[in-house]
Amino acid sequence: MKLKNVLIVVKDIERSGKFYHDLFGLDLVLDNDGNMILTGT
Repeated sequence: MKLKNVLIVVKDIERSGKFYHDLFGLDLVLDNDGNMILTGT
């Protein structure tokens, strides 16, 4: 089984994006008015 989509609600979108990038190596694909799409390799 493969996990494809996860929605996480956070208070600080910029800080959270950096956190997930630093921890899991996720890269930003789309930043649309407070909604981010991140992807991993």
